[in-house]
Amino acid sequence: MQRCLLLFENAIKSDATRKLYVYYLNRFLKWAKLPHAGALLQLKDSHLQELLEDYVIDLRKRISPNSIPPIFAGLELFFVMNSKNLQFKKIRKMFPEKIKKSGSAAWTNEDIQKMLEFAKSRRNKALIHFITSTGCRVGVLPDLKHKHITEMSLGCKAVLIYEGTNEEYYSFLTPEASTALETYFEERRSHGEPLLPDSPVFSKISQSGVSQRHAPDLSSIKSIVLRIIRGSGVHRKRVHQRYEVQMDHGFRKRFNTILKTNDSANVSLCEKLLGHKGVFQLDGTYLKPSKDKLFEEFKKHITELTVSDEERDKVRIAKLEAEKSELQLKNSEIEQLKGSVSQLQDEVGRRKVATPATKADLQQLESKLRKLGIQLD
Repeated sequence: MQRCLLLFENAIKSDATRKLYVYYLNRFLKWAKLPHAGALLQLKDSHLQELLEDYVIDLRKRISPNSIPPIFAGLELFFVMNSKNLQFKKIRKMFPEKIKKSGSAAWTNEDIQKMLEFAKSRRNKALIHFITSTGCRVGVLPDLKHKHITEMSLGCKAVLIYEGTNEEYYSFLTPEASTALETYFEERRSHGEPLLPDSPVFSKISQSGVSQRHAPDLSSIKSIVLRIIRGSGVHRKRVHQRYEVQMDHGFRKRFNTILKTNDSANVSLCEKLLGHKGVFQLDGTYLKPSKDKLFEEFKKHITELTVSDEERDKVRIAKLEAEKSELQLKNSEIEQLKGSVSQLQDEVGRRKVATPATKADLQQLESKLRKLGIQLD
């Protein structure tokens, strides 16, 4: 690799940003009709300055105004790392005014139902359910391993995302999404694939339909999702040069909207379920909720996160039955406590005086009843 590129790429911390900036640099080289990055450094500064200014003028005619600043952020970094003193302040003055961003809408249940109907393979159904239930960025999927999935109550699963990094967090799968993933796993096992801790959660599929035991890369996953969206026939309105619903972030925005429009939501925990640092400045450092605490928050949203109308009804029925059982248990406990209080009161009545131990027992029972919302006469 040329030294100029080595310096450039080593100045970028994020792999995703590195790929994007290299792409922008290569597009500029192609536009300028130059064979490689080193050829840029052989040009005089005055010539380079004119090239960059002309590039802005050309891009203004062809692409969204909002896309120009990140392109030049990559180019500026390349020239800074290679000690080229160019007037980027002048270049930024030439940027067009930004327009209101499109792509702010979310996928609806009806949209996702159409996608699932079109997605014929169990892998693709599980994939759509997975990103719908977790609201994760699709970039996490190539690195997910079987060991990152653990069982939770209510037929849910926990997913450890970005394991071992500063961005590590837990998300969860609804019973519906868990079933879809488990069905996909069973298919792989039936084809003789042992699902080991380091086996990928999602694997490539050969032309014969057999799992190839290694994960598709990010571009392949994006292609799968895009193919499902297009094939399902869901309508996406085009605004300027983008769609009102983004291909992958449409799932994430649905997840975000469902969580934060729930009146009982803890917004700080919702932010953690999205993989964000939190609401307040120090949440990233001091707010470290456990997996179980996050799951308690997730459970509030299972019904609305469920895609299928039928499955959503099942969740509602199960919730009502759980609440009914809890109420019956509470009523039974109340009756038992009332009975114990009555027995102690009868004993005191027979003795005409209460012993210290009896008084203590009565006070303890009355305290338990008050906690249950019962006030004795």
